[in-house]
Amino acid sequence: MVTLLYIGAWPFVKFIGFILFLLIAFIGFWCLTFLVCILPYWLTFGIAENKGKINAHIAPDEVRSKTLPQQQNVEVVYLK
Repeated sequence: MVTLLYIGAWPFVKFIGFILFLLIAFIGFWCLTFLVCILPYWLTFGIAENKGKINAHIAPDEVRSKTLPQQQNVEVVYLK
């Protein structure tokens, strides 16, 4: 009886093993995707952007969201 549990002859044990296999495959896929694709992208473009080599010609004030009184064609009726 105990050997049936170890060889996976019970249908429930096979099902649990299959679910664990899918979980491990899913985690492994995303780990490899992160290591191969996302991490090198962050290391190349992220460091270059932080050092000012990418988007250096854009002024931060142009990108920053403006408050309502600072926007063009806006009339503020009440300002606290």
